[in-house]
Parts: sequence; C-alpha cells; structure tokens
Amino acid sequence: MGYEATERDINEILQFRTDISPFLVHLTRKQNGMSANEVLRKIIHEMKLKQSGKKISDACFGINDRQLESSEGQNLFSAICFSETPLNEIHSLLDIKGRNVELESYGLVFLKKQLAEKNVSPVLYINNETGDKDNVFQVLGSLAKEHLQEAKYILPLIAVFGQKVTAANATKQNGKVDFSWEREWRYPHIHGDFDFNKEDVFIGLCPDNEITEFESIFSPIKFVDPRRNIKFYAIKLIEARERLQLKCSVV
Repeated sequence: MGYEATERDINEILQFRTDISPFLVHLTRKQNGMSANEVLRKIIHEMKLKQSGKKISDACFGINDRQLESSEGQNLFSAICFSETPLNEIHSLLDIKGRNVELESYGLVFLKKQLAEKNVSPVLYINNETGDKDNVFQVLGSLAKEHLQEAKYILPLIAVFGQKVTAANATKQNGKVDFSWEREWRYPHIHGDFDFNKEDVFIGLCPDNEITEFESIFSPIKFVDPRRNIKFYAIKLIEARERLQLKCSVV
C-alpha cells in the first residue's frame, strides 16, 4: 500500500516544532547598583518590566537624533527585549565574549501568544552583508520626520546584520555585526512599561541554589536553572504546562 498524504492543521504541527518556541524569554542583569537577583525580585514584586530608555534600534543610524528631544528619541529607538530562543538553548544567551550587555541566568519565560496580544513583536532584521543599505536606513529615518507617530511603532523594531551601518554625514564604519541568532522580539517604548500577570508567565529562571527562594516569593510559578539540561526539570515543566493548559511539548 502506498502512503496517502492527509492535510494537517498548522496549529497541531506547531505544537511539536522544537525549533519554534511558544515562549519568549526575558533575561536580566546587574543594573543601577542592584544585583541580577535583586532586579528579578523587583520585577516580580511590581509585576512589571520597565523601559530603560536606551536606544537599541539600528534605525537610529538613519537620522540625526541630536535634533530630537530626549523623549522622542526614546520613543523612536528604545524597547524592552525578549528572545524566542527555545528553553533548552537559553544558556546560549549567556557568557558571550565581547558583549556590551552581559545577561545573567535570572529572568522570566513568557507565553509568546500572550505577549503578541500585548504588542510585543519580532525584530525586523535588515540584511547588510554587502554593505549597501546605508540609504535604506536613511529612508527609515525619514519616517520620524514625515510620519512621527507611526514611526514610533516601527523604528524600535529595526536591527541590522552584516556590515555596520554608517549614519549620514559620518565616517564610514567598518566591521560586521549579527545578533539575528538571538531571535529577538521587542516591546516599543511608545507602549510604556510592560505589565504582566502570572497567567503570562510559563516559568522563572535563576541559579539552581536560589530556586527555593524565588518559588517562595512567586508561587505558583516554578523556577529552573537555564544553565542545566532542561530535562532535569521535566516534572516542573509539565506542571507548568498543565497549570496554563498548554498543548505544546515542553520537554
């Protein structure tokens, strides 16, 4: 007998695609004199991720932002960041040589569908391997002059990979950059701080010897150490899936 193909529902397929995560990860680090432990405690206490106001969008290379007021620059180029990295690969975001932002093994894993409904979007990566996209970024920057309000929702999502972009009237930048492997998602500054609830959170992240501490202050959320093999916490992951009534595979 020959194989007879049958049509499959895409949602059923995605439940078992291990390369496509149903989660978004937000890792934290030391900041403002606080340890990563203290920062995560503050996030849990406030149930909020706060905008830093730092310009992270590469769209800033397309405009002379010195002519912008500080608040306008933040709205155009700042955002809260997440990663679509699968659970068993979160460790790949840590201990990266030469990183300006050194993330630590503290954070929260959110449900991607929930966050998408709250205006978190995937980053728009522009290929500049051939180094000929400077003018593209200048056109993107023109949105800030011609369509300022709409630009606040688009420009924070821009990132480049390949050759570095050179701003208009600036000395040519040499070198390459590529963070597309982070599979980043962003929450634009225009939306304000990111408020969440426990139904948005799948699990928490912290070093193994601090799990009891964090589970006691954020019950019923379970915590795992992203540096360990995720299968070590299989029972916790299954419990978290059942708590949220998820259909996707988590182990």
